Amino acid sequence: MRPYKDTNVHVPVVPSYGPAEKSQLGFDHIYIIHHLGHPETLARMVNVLQLLKISAEFVPVLPVPEHQLPSPMVQSIENMLEWHTRHRIYRDMLEAGYKSALILDDSVDMELNIKTIMRAVHQNMPEGWDIFFPGHCGAFEKLQPKPSAGLPALRLANMPICLHAHAVSRKGAKRIVANLRPSPTSSEVFNMAVMRLKERGVLQAYSLDTPVFAPLTQ
Repeated sequence: MRPYKDTNVHVPVVPSYGPAEKSQLGFDHIYIIHHLGHPETLARMVNVLQLLKISAEFVPVLPVPEHQLPSPMVQSIENMLEWHTRHRIYRDMLEAGYKSALILDDSVDMELNIKTIMRAVHQNMPEGWDIFFPGHCGAFEKLQPKPSAGLPALRLANMPICLHAHAVSRKGAKRIVANLRPSPTSSEVFNMAVMRLKERGVLQAYSLDTPVFAPLTQ
């Protein structure tokens, strides 16, 4: 465990397991969002990463100082924390110079052959992609057009909705940061704000017909 940046919150240190194309599922970086107070999900995710030899950085959802608590009419504390955390990750990705990043919740499960799956995704992903949903809550992704004959499971995204497992390119992160403020100004939750950008044509989005990352059942 080590302190997360300039905070007194400690997160696990996951070692590097080799080249990014293998240890980071083909992305420049993997961020894993950790919700404090749930050590069991944290421990489980660490075990999964060690089993599959995947390298990642844990990002804690940091508490909001009392003087920054939102008005109930503007945003719930939970939604505000999610907004802050995800926006901070996109900014961190840009500052670090990463060309792509995968962002996971620590409470997701993944296929044991995830490295093979993601290798095929990278080989067939169209150029110019902004955001990709290997995990989602969409009900109609299977009905969407197939952009690549080499990977029939790849789809032009319809309405993936959930952000528990998604990837962004550098271009996509720039567009999200440019269009969404660091703090919410209305009751809109972050995932729907991202969906709105996709619907407006700001983000070129792709998904898989069947998710390969899924939230753990309670």
